[in-house]
Amino acid sequence: MNQIKIYDIAGSAGVSLATVSRVLNHPEKVKKATREKVLKIIKDKGYKPNANARGLASRRSTTVAVVVPTLTRSSIAESIQGIDDSAKKFGYTIRLFVNDDKENEKDLWGEVIASSVDGILFMNDEMSEQVLELVENTPVPVVFVNAISKSRKFGSVSIDNQKSSYDITKQMIEKGNKKILFITTSHIYSINDMKVAGYKKAMREAGLEPEVMMSTGNIDTNEIQYSEYLDKNCPDVALVVRDSMAISFMNVAVKKGIKVPEKLQVIGFQNTKVAKLSNPQLSCVDTPIYEIGNVAMSKLTEEMKSNGEKAPDNTIVDYKIIWRDSTK
Repeated sequence: MNQIKIYDIAGSAGVSLATVSRVLNHPEKVKKATREKVLKIIKDKGYKPNANARGLASRRSTTVAVVVPTLTRSSIAESIQGIDDSAKKFGYTIRLFVNDDKENEKDLWGEVIASSVDGILFMNDEMSEQVLELVENTPVPVVFVNAISKSRKFGSVSIDNQKSSYDITKQMIEKGNKKILFITTSHIYSINDMKVAGYKKAMREAGLEPEVMMSTGNIDTNEIQYSEYLDKNCPDVALVVRDSMAISFMNVAVKKGIKVPEKLQVIGFQNTKVAKLSNPQLSCVDTPIYEIGNVAMSKLTEEMKSNGEKAPDNTIVDYKIIWRDSTK
């Protein structure tokens, strides 16, 4: 028999996931008729709530969920460290949920809601309309980390991505560079869209033609794409949304005998630890990932304590440019 999920209960009762969660955790907030209907379905289907969800009626769990797209990126690890350090200061523990299977996002959010956490930090703004609806019906505060929500219901913490991209592009143009390539992800992320917008604005203001390449996060696939591109083209500058992708592009160029930074300059947009490990070391727009995670946890704590009285907003963290050997 397939294990009964929280959304199975919600579907049978004709209510939202949030309502089922309230029946389990805050029954006094649910109308008697609805509560009894949901409880009967729970009993009939043999649904067994998560251990954390049982008996929590009006108590806090002092646990927050951190939903990430993967654990393989160094930027994710740095952000989680910032979150965890801040969580400890406020007396919270974190529970990780990896949202790497798009076909099972519904199951994941069912688990997040059923786990009875006090709040959620969400690190991935690539989501379907179905998942957005699930997030909007989550009965606890949600803060987006280094991402921007499609809904005004949720706050976020990030840098000004459009301005950072505009600034670095303009600086490279002022240094005499005209052929500037921008490499972004093939997956649609709002923060990367903002970077592309900032880049295009600076290029068009200078009367230059923007050139955007969309690439995957897979290094093997990227290297084939980069190699084919560099066989026919060599930009003055490559601006790349991820450090790992920037280093991969630079490595392919060097193997082809293209000198960095004499012939090609490469700039990343994160300044993760790998930026210092590349040869030459990678210049970057420094997105303070650790600080963003730390501030996001603090922001979530404020929202959890306000009981809905604090309106969500977008917090902008300062960035800076770190010049290293991959630029002149």
